[in-house]
Amino acid sequence: MTTTRQAISIGPVQGSLLRLSERHEVAIYLREGAGWVADFHDSRATLHSVSEWHGSGSGRMLVHAQRRDAVESISPLPDEVVQRIESLHRRMEEPIVAPFVCRNLAALGACLCRWSAAVTARGIRAVG
Repeated sequence: MTTTRQAISIGPVQGSLLRLSERHEVAIYLREGAGWVADFHDSRATLHSVSEWHGSGSGRMLVHAQRRDAVESISPLPDEVVQRIESLHRRMEEPIVAPFVCRNLAALGACLCRWSAAVTARGIRAVG
């Protein structure tokens, strides 16, 4: 029984949630062996690798906030936050080619077909 309970509590995401204010939380965690930061500010959520996040200056901002005792609390990641994090990762892993791009590619293909037919009908031949 103990091993099952431990396996459930460990899960795929391990980390801490830092509450900077009522409207700003930062989750620093490991997922599949890599370090990540999820920054939740108001209704926005952004996902960064630890190095990217630290390099942007946000890491230094957090260090300064800790020095000023501006961090309201530090706690293990609640299940709700883990679900939000997993949702961010799923969105990040979705292919970049969106339906909009696919529709535009189809329209471009149709234009090329019409152009090709028009060129052929006029008897213009490519030089080459």
